[in-house]
Amino acid sequence: AELVLEIRDLKKTFGALKATDGVSLDLKPGEIHALIGPNGAGKSTLIHQISGSLRPDSGSIRFLGQDMAGLDMAARGRLGLGRSFQISSLAQEFSALRNVMLAVQARQGTSFRFLRPVMSDKSLTEPAMAMLERVGLAGRAYV
Repeated sequence: AELVLEIRDLKKTFGALKATDGVSLDLKPGEIHALIGPNGAGKSTLIHQISGSLRPDSGSIRFLGQDMAGLDMAARGRLGLGRSFQISSLAQEFSALRNVMLAVQARQGTSFRFLRPVMSDKSLTEPAMAMLERVGLAGRAYV
């Protein structure tokens, strides 16, 4: 199977500190991996390099066969390569649909709409519902 992510000899130093030192990794479709190690082992540095928020000193990163060299976080995200954070923020009092609508609204750059009810705004509800369907959560949209 084609590799989803291919990392070869990734290196990053901060002065005398070698944060990543020759990291190589292959991820195939459907695989799940864990990155573990003590504080200061370079886990976050590796993730920052993969996501594009930190440029490696040397080595290569390929995503779905495409070289990621020179691509920033936004460009990588548009290709489908992104990261998530350990701390997520959900509005617990909102349904799944309303939480996703907040993300749609932020992405559209129209965060403040005071003149129309948000639940009747199809420019928000339709893409939000499509995302819930995509991840198998449409049945929980109003929970």
